Amino acid sequence: MAPSRKAKIWQGSSICIIGEKDKFQKLEKQLKCLAFQNPGPQVADFNPETRQQKKKACMSQMKQNFFYESKFTKKYDKYGRLLCNGMDLCDCLEVDCLGCFYPCPKCNSNKCGPECRCNRKWVYDAIETESGDAISVLPFFVPD
Repeated sequence: MAPSRKAKIWQGSSICIIGEKDKFQKLEKQLKCLAFQNPGPQVADFNPETRQQKKKACMSQMKQNFFYESKFTKKYDKYGRLLCNGMDLCDCLEVDCLGCFYPCPKCNSNKCGPECRCNRKWVYDAIETESGDAISVLPFFVPD
């Protein structure tokens, strides 16, 4: 058997075979071309700590706005009762009504109109005909 012409050489921290030396040099050259030559002021001035601080401030502001809005806009609780007084008022606005609608597909209540009352953010204030005559009116005040 003839001796192999490939010899091992040390290249950095790895061993390369001479035939692969050219491939290794080409790969290094391509990697250098991919590196930033002039990253620009945004990358040069990048500070991860200030970015994290800005992100935390923005996230806390978003959470604060979300919780502030949701507290004041929701009119019904998760069971379909009014938050202002705890009444289980039917959407026909009659206080003594036991439920005059088909069972709700979400909560199975007969007191939900076309939209489920659970966690709803609005109330019917009046039921009117097309001519504008009020059939039923909300019997009490519901605050915003």
